[in-house]
Amino acid sequence: MVELPFQQPQTLNQRQNKALALAAVFQATQLTHMTAISGRQSIGESGNFYFEQLIKASLNIRPSENQSSQTLDFFHQLSDISLGLKTLESSITQPFTPTPKSKIPKLSSAKLPMSYAMSLLALEKKVYSNPKFVETIENAQQKILKQLSFFDQDYAHPSIVANLAQTYVDTAGQINPRILVRGNAEAFKDPAHTNRIRACLFTGLQMAHLWRQLGGSSWNMIFSKRKLLRDIQDLARLQFQIV
Repeated sequence: MVELPFQQPQTLNQRQNKALALAAVFQATQLTHMTAISGRQSIGESGNFYFEQLIKASLNIRPSENQSSQTLDFFHQLSDISLGLKTLESSITQPFTPTPKSKIPKLSSAKLPMSYAMSLLALEKKVYSNPKFVETIENAQQKILKQLSFFDQDYAHPSIVANLAQTYVDTAGQINPRILVRGNAEAFKDPAHTNRIRACLFTGLQMAHLWRQLGGSSWNMIFSKRKLLRDIQDLARLQFQIV
């Protein structure tokens, strides 16, 4: 038998698709946290890779109902969301709250990605219930997809990241309570740094929307943590298949 890494299964079941979409939310918030703490250069090549996969997916997740019910249709393979699966698994034993407070409570840095994720899940419902915000997202997606041809399909180009960041400001950034990101105060003075943080949050918002379209529910997540953990572990094992 030969072990082939990162073989993509043909289809995932409904629970696995929801779990993977939720993991993508946590990947976005983990990258938000890493960027805020360490800066855009310090997340390394792997961090930049995971960020780029989220950007690609977020540009193809439409505010209206997506035709696909498979999360992997928006990614190349399970390994594109490895960081999210690890982050969600490490957060699963922490208490979930469906109604984040206006201010981030005093949390250890390990819990911040979970706090950001829960806030994004709450913001997503408010953003997508507002037709003006939906139109803003749709227009931004079309604009950015056209821009990519000028930047050699560089999804992480500063201009692309800046547009994603502005889309977040124009939508979720208009809703209170806003997500308060903790990090290096000096780094926040750099517009490129804050753009990457906001762009990460925008991709998380889009992943939250996909999760909701697939039937994701905050209450189900809270009361079915054991099933969610099992689904995450199954997805992690699917990255390596014996053939």
